[in-house]
Amino acid sequence: MNKISCAIVEDDLVSLSVVESLAKKTGLIDIKATFNSSQNAVSWLAENDVELLFLDVEMPGLSGIDMLRSLPRRPDVIIISGKPNYAVEAFDLSVVDYLVKPVKDYQRFLKAVNKVIAKRKKILESKKIDKNLFVKVDSLLLKLNVDEILWVEAFGDYIKIITQEKIHTVYATLKKIEEKLDQSKFVRVHRSYMVNISKITNMDSNNLVINKKIIPISEKYKDDLLNKISVL
Repeated sequence: MNKISCAIVEDDLVSLSVVESLAKKTGLIDIKATFNSSQNAVSWLAENDVELLFLDVEMPGLSGIDMLRSLPRRPDVIIISGKPNYAVEAFDLSVVDYLVKPVKDYQRFLKAVNKVIAKRKKILESKKIDKNLFVKVDSLLLKLNVDEILWVEAFGDYIKIITQEKIHTVYATLKKIEEKLDQSKFVRVHRSYMVNISKITNMDSNNLVINKKIIPISEKYKDDLLNKISVL
């Protein structure tokens, strides 16, 4: 199973260290970044995506709740707070779980992480059922068979969905279509490209080829790509 990418936002360095240690202990989490400043975390998340966020509430400048409200792309969130009275507000924002400091119970921590895994598994299973994707092209809703998609490419405020027969230009983001596609079959390889794994004909450390198109592979996404392809 692929590890869940995460970031930890906690202004108390001792608490941050404890959460980081517990996350590593699970063997289920890939920690991409840690922050003791919510403002720095917001700036980083504007350019980077993670699947899970461990988030403190009471932080100077920008609280965890306000930070959560400000994120245009919201990952799954586990709140970690010294006070239980923010729980109602947090769950109104659809957080997955709420842990009260001090977080020392590994089993309780693991239970929260497993909730995230179960949620993501359910979403993936629902995507596998439907092989069709409806996209809005001009004033029409067009049905595409996702298995026929070769790759998806960012194009300003739009994306290009490339099939063997045609290029469809759609007003959307790569993040938005990534949420709609089966992530065991499609993988982000660059900030501007997502590809159908089954359509890759060859690749090296920096590029891959689909239908004679050379597509760059960035270091940020390389490990995820390699984890999802079968290598003999």
